[in-house]
Amino acid sequence: MVLKIILIGLLSGTFLSASTVGSVSYDGDSETTAQKKITFSARKIEYDSDNNLIIATGDVTLYHNHNMLKADKIILDRTSNEVKASGNISIRDTNGNIMFLEETVLKDGLKQGFIRNVRVLFSDDGHLVAREGYRENGITIFTDAAYSPCKTCNKDGMRKPLWQIRADKITHDEKDKVVKYKNVVLEISGVPVFYTPYFSHPDPTVHSASGFLTPEFATSSELGLNVTIPYYFTLAPDKDITVEPIITSKEGLVLAGTYRQHTGNGQFFVKGSTTNAVDRDIEQLDSGNREIRGHIFSSGKFDLDKLQLAGDKWQWDYALRWVSDDTYLRRYYQDRSDVLESHAKIENFTNRGYFTAGVYGFQGLDEEDNSATTGFALPAFDLNIASSPGKWGNQFTIDASGVAIVRAEGINSQRMSIEGAWKLPLKSSLGDFYTFTASIRGDVFHNSSAEKQDQPIHGGKNGTFGRVLPKFSIDWKLPFIKNGATTQQIIEPLVSIIFAPNNKNSDDIVNEDSRNFEFDENNLFSHNRYNGYDRWESGTRVNYGIRYSLYAGDISAIATIGQSFRLQSSETFPVGSGFAGKSSDFVGRLDLILGDYIDYVHRFRLDKNSLRLRRNEMILSGGTKQIRASIRYLDLDRDSEDLLNTELENSKELGIGLQYLFKDQWVVHGSWVHDLLKKDTISYDAGIKFKNECLEFGLGFEKRLTSDRDITPSSTFHLRLVLKHLG
Repeated sequence: MVLKIILIGLLSGTFLSASTVGSVSYDGDSETTAQKKITFSARKIEYDSDNNLIIATGDVTLYHNHNMLKADKIILDRTSNEVKASGNISIRDTNGNIMFLEETVLKDGLKQGFIRNVRVLFSDDGHLVAREGYRENGITIFTDAAYSPCKTCNKDGMRKPLWQIRADKITHDEKDKVVKYKNVVLEISGVPVFYTPYFSHPDPTVHSASGFLTPEFATSSELGLNVTIPYYFTLAPDKDITVEPIITSKEGLVLAGTYRQHTGNGQFFVKGSTTNAVDRDIEQLDSGNREIRGHIFSSGKFDLDKLQLAGDKWQWDYALRWVSDDTYLRRYYQDRSDVLESHAKIENFTNRGYFTAGVYGFQGLDEEDNSATTGFALPAFDLNIASSPGKWGNQFTIDASGVAIVRAEGINSQRMSIEGAWKLPLKSSLGDFYTFTASIRGDVFHNSSAEKQDQPIHGGKNGTFGRVLPKFSIDWKLPFIKNGATTQQIIEPLVSIIFAPNNKNSDDIVNEDSRNFEFDENNLFSHNRYNGYDRWESGTRVNYGIRYSLYAGDISAIATIGQSFRLQSSETFPVGSGFAGKSSDFVGRLDLILGDYIDYVHRFRLDKNSLRLRRNEMILSGGTKQIRASIRYLDLDRDSEDLLNTELENSKELGIGLQYLFKDQWVVHGSWVHDLLKKDTISYDAGIKFKNECLEFGLGFEKRLTSDRDITPSSTFHLRLVLKHLG
C-alpha cells in the first residue's frame, strides 16, 4: 500500500503526518510566497532533521511554477535550497520541452544547477544530447553536445541521425528563446560537410524569427549559375519582410523581396523585384548596354466592419500585378502567365444575394498584345438576388451587370444589363424531372471610337444600341436506376428545349467578353453557351443526350454523349468550334475510376456527318502507391478553311509523366511533352526528391525547346536542400 505524507510548516521544522503529497518553501527575495513553494509526491518520504533534509523515493514527482521533475530519488536540502535527483530523471518545462539526464543538482527553484549525460527532447521533436551542462537563471549551457531534429534507430550501429550539428558548446536561453552554438560542424550521415565558429536559431517556442531561410541553387543556359539566398526579418507580430536576392553569373543581381502585414481587419502583401539586366539585340547578343527590368505584385483583402449588418458581410480587396516587359517573369521566375490582372473591388454577401463593383486592368504578355488597345474595365459591377423557394419550389432571381471598357487607343464601350427569371422544378408520377425557366433580359450598349477597332471580326459601331432578350426553357430527365447487391447503374436520357427569338446579335455591338467559344460536353445543356453578355445564343434549339453511371465499390464510371439542334442556322459560332449550321457535332466524355489504380478521362467531339474525331483528349494515370504513370493526348482538328475569321487553331500534343516512390521517402519523377504537328519536343524534365521528418532534398533537370523573343531554348538544373527547424 502506498503511504501518504503531508509536509506542512517545514520551515519551522515541524513534522506532522503521512501522505504522498507535500510542499516546501525555499528562500529567495525575488519571488512571491506562492512562487517559492515546491509541491511534490512520492511513494516514500523521509525527513532528516539532523541534516535538515527531505528524502523522497519511489516515483518522485516535483512541481514548481508549472515545471515538473520526475526521478527515482530526490533529496531536498533546506539549508542550501538544493534539489539533488538521481535515477531516471526527467524535467518538463512550461514549453513542453523534456530533459532526460542521469544526475543533477538544482537550486533556486530549479533555476540553477549542474546536469550530466543529458538528452533534451524539444516540443518540435528536435533533440539535443550533451556530456554535461549547467543551468542558471533560465540559461542552460551544454558542452560536447549535438543537436538534430532527425529520428534515430535504437539498434546498435544505427544510432546516428541523418544529419546533426555538433558543437563544443550549445546555449539555450529560455528568456530570449534562442539556441546558440560555438565551434559548429554539420554532419550528414556521419560525414562532416561544413564548419562555422558560430551559429544560432530560435528555439521551438518561437513562431517566427529573423534569419536566413533555405537557399536554392540552379544553373541554366540563360542565366548561368544562379543562387537565391532569402533572409527573413520579423518586424512585429503583425508584419514581416523577406529579402530574396537572386545572384546570377550571366545577368548579375536581381533584388527581390516580400512585405506582409496583418491589419486587424485583413491582410496584404507587396512583392517585387528589379535588376539592371543585359540589353540584348534581336539575335540575343549582348549589345553592351543595360536595361532596368522588374515586377511588382501586391494583393490584400479586408473586412468593412462599419458596414456589417445582420445577415450580410462587406469586404473589399485589391490586386496589383505589373511587370516591366513581356518575358521578364518567364526568364527569371519560370512564370508562364500570358495575362496579368489588377483590380480593386468591393463585395457584399447576404443570405440570398451578392453584389460586387470594382475596376479592372490587364497587361497582356503575348507578343501580339498591344497595351494601347488593351481594354480596362472602369468600372464593372454585378448584382445577383434570389428569392426564397416558394410552395412548389419555384424561385425568382434578378441579375444585373454593367461595365465600361476604356482603351488608350481603340474602341470604347459601355454595357448595362438586367435580367429577371422564374424557375419551377417538378417531378411527375413517372419519376421524371422537369425544370421550367422563363426569363427576360434587357441590354443597352454604347460604343465610341469604333474606327480604331483593331479586330473587325469582333464588330463595333459608334452609337447606342439596345435589345430585349426573352427566353423560355424546359429541362427534362428520366433516370432509370438498377441496384444490385454491390452495384448501382443509372441511365439518364436528358433533353433541353430553349425557345428564344432569332437575330439578336448584331455587328453594331462590339464583342468584348464572348470571344472564346468551343462546343463541348461542359456547355452541351447550357441555355446560353457564350461566356459573356455581348453575344447571346438566339433561336429555338433542342439539346439532347444520354448519361450512364456505374458505381461498384471502388469502381465508378460516368459516360455522357449528346448533340444540339436548332431550327434556324442564323447563329454563327466561330469556325471550327463544333457548331456550324443547324446541327452541332456530337460531344461526350468518359470518366473511369478503378479504385486507387486507374483514373481515366476521355473528352471527344465527333463530326456530325462523318463521325470523324474533331477533338480527342485522353488523360490516363495509373499505377500503385509506389509507381504511377500518366499519359495525356490532345488532338484538336478544327477543320477550318476560313482561318482569317477564326482564332481557333489545330493542336496535337502528347505528354508522358512517371513517378516512382521507393523506400517511402525517395521519389524519382520525369515528364516529356511533344508537339505532334510540328514533330518537335516542347519540353522534358527529370528529377529526384527525398523528404522525411528532418530533411528535404531535390535535384532536377528541365529542358525547354521553345522560343519567345529573349526566351530561348534552355537547360536548367535545380538543387534544393532544406534542413528542417533551421530556416
